[in-house]
Amino acid sequence: MILVSSTQRRGAEVFGEHLAGALRESGYETWFLALSQAESGSSVSATPIFAASEIAGISGLKPRVIKRLRAAFTAHKPDVILAGGGATLKYSVAALTGLRERPILVYSSIGEPEFWATSLWRKRMMSALLGRTELVTAVSQATADQLVRSFGVNPARVHVVHPGVPAEFLSIERRDPVQGRLNVLYLGSLSAEKNPLAAVEAVTAMESEATLRMVGDGPLLGAVEQEARNGRARMEVVGPADDVSEHLGWADVLVLTSKTEGLPGVILESGAAGVPVVAFGVGGVAEAVEDGVTGLVIEPGDTQAMSRALDLLAREPDLRFSMASAGRVKIANHFLLSHALDRYLDVLDEVFKN
Repeated sequence: MILVSSTQRRGAEVFGEHLAGALRESGYETWFLALSQAESGSSVSATPIFAASEIAGISGLKPRVIKRLRAAFTAHKPDVILAGGGATLKYSVAALTGLRERPILVYSSIGEPEFWATSLWRKRMMSALLGRTELVTAVSQATADQLVRSFGVNPARVHVVHPGVPAEFLSIERRDPVQGRLNVLYLGSLSAEKNPLAAVEAVTAMESEATLRMVGDGPLLGAVEQEARNGRARMEVVGPADDVSEHLGWADVLVLTSKTEGLPGVILESGAAGVPVVAFGVGGVAEAVEDGVTGLVIEPGDTQAMSRALDLLAREPDLRFSMASAGRVKIANHFLLSHALDRYLDVLDEVFKN
């Protein structure tokens, strides 16, 4: 059973959907469940245990959610639960308490735990929850290091399992690069931790001609739309997209301005599509973006440095082309969904072996 927080189409949920499909094709009986249903926007195919009208969020630890999740565990009787994200971990631990036939619980750490567990109480709570798991997977080495360093997880219990993208992304057709003009793509949630206004600031400060296309939805949508109305940068705000192929085909470069990340799927999708990445070097970004080869990794928060990097790529289309080619090779060799599936199968083999 793969368990995610919501049916909302976000990075972790999209990868969970891909993984569920791949496991089914490999012969595993697989259930893909979400703790809650997204109220609006595009969704993944996870079955929600609560409809959006039934419950107002999953913050805290709600008895109704625990009861419904326990019923799902009892009905399906999974051998292994893959819990993706902090909310799924706490609810899984609570729902499994007292069950006679307890499945193996594997926690998939998808972000930077040190960023979210800032207080001593939160760190102790997270450490206690992690202690109830049989194994922990981390989407990046950076995430794994934080789990060991700050939460006392035995390194032998942590496996780095990089995510992957479908091979179809390698076939996305791109337009030819043009010198002096840049199509810049922001693809992701418009939320505080993703820091979309930093992308606006970086493109606004560019000397070269550029168009910034913002693809996504979230609580900062209004602020982003206001920036577009202000006209400080040439911007397109297009909202969420189920299929990002068209946008990746349009883009010359992807910007990632997040304050925290595990290993973002969007940079894998972009690399596969031949779109160089200019990204703040948070979390596991540098494990997927080879600085100077497949993209440019910038000091987190330095929008002026990001602006200069974008100007460099605008002036040098040949450099963009070489980065695009190198990015596709890197993704094809290590970050496809088939690679991620093999890594998860290795983890499952170890689980059953022990």
